[in-house]
Amino acid sequence: MEILNEEGVSRTLDGASSISPFEELKKQAEAILFAAEHAMEVSEIRNVIGEVSLSDVRLALKDLMADYAPRSFFLFECGGKYQLRTRPEYAELVRKQFISKPRSLSKSALETLAIVAYRQPVTRSEVNTIRQVDSSSIMTALKEKDLIAVAGQRKEVGSPMEYKTTQRFLETFGLKNLSDLPSLRSLQMKPEDQEQMAQALASLNGELPDEAPLTAADLAFDDQSTVSEPIVEDAEPAVEAAEPAVEDAEPAVEAAEPAVEAAEPAVEAAEPAVEAAEAAVEDAEPTGETELHPEELTTEA
Repeated sequence: MEILNEEGVSRTLDGASSISPFEELKKQAEAILFAAEHAMEVSEIRNVIGEVSLSDVRLALKDLMADYAPRSFFLFECGGKYQLRTRPEYAELVRKQFISKPRSLSKSALETLAIVAYRQPVTRSEVNTIRQVDSSSIMTALKEKDLIAVAGQRKEVGSPMEYKTTQRFLETFGLKNLSDLPSLRSLQMKPEDQEQMAQALASLNGELPDEAPLTAADLAFDDQSTVSEPIVEDAEPAVEAAEPAVEDAEPAVEAAEPAVEAAEPAVEAAEPAVEAAEAAVEDAEPTGETELHPEELTTEA
């Protein structure tokens, strides 16, 4: 098995040193990963070493993982790529070394990045709709940090660009693949944020109703309505029983409407005579006179 040394001279692993060829392969893989600025695939490591099989490189990497178990760093596998990393328990210590170079993302950037991660591929307008603000500058910054990238063009009017997360995104957040993202249900969100996010997603899917959705307050019942529920339930059978009678009476009511309309002029014409009769009755009422007996009304023959 031949490899090239720093001087470019061909040599074999067997003659490299007194250690076994497999241990030498591990050291070479370790040196490559130690100097790498990004995670590397097995094929990339093999290409740097030389004529070595992919299976041998994988075995060497697996063995290195076991060797690093008691160390302050470990070999991290991310989407089929490998990278040396400091263990999380020493993150605060290492962070002090780079305290003058903050690399944290703002809340707006994290929010935008989360939308791209969970909705990818997603267009810039869709991100703006969900966040309800213009996110163009934030998405440009995320692209410059190699956390998101163009995934292609959507086949619709205007052919907008679609965005997706990158390998750098997986490495930054310690994910092997996108399936390792926590589910939305597991994320603790405020009720108002959940409602806003649900409405925004519904609008993207064309499911937003014309009317505003009911909230918990709209569905709340006070004590009086709660107490009246049994009364309403008891009245339902009677209402259902009366419905056939109401339906049967509707034709008779409709047939009587013409006669009622025809009688209205006669009723209006009779109103003056009725008023005159009422006045005559009032004038004929007795006013303080003694009541006559039948015998007083008899006349002599």
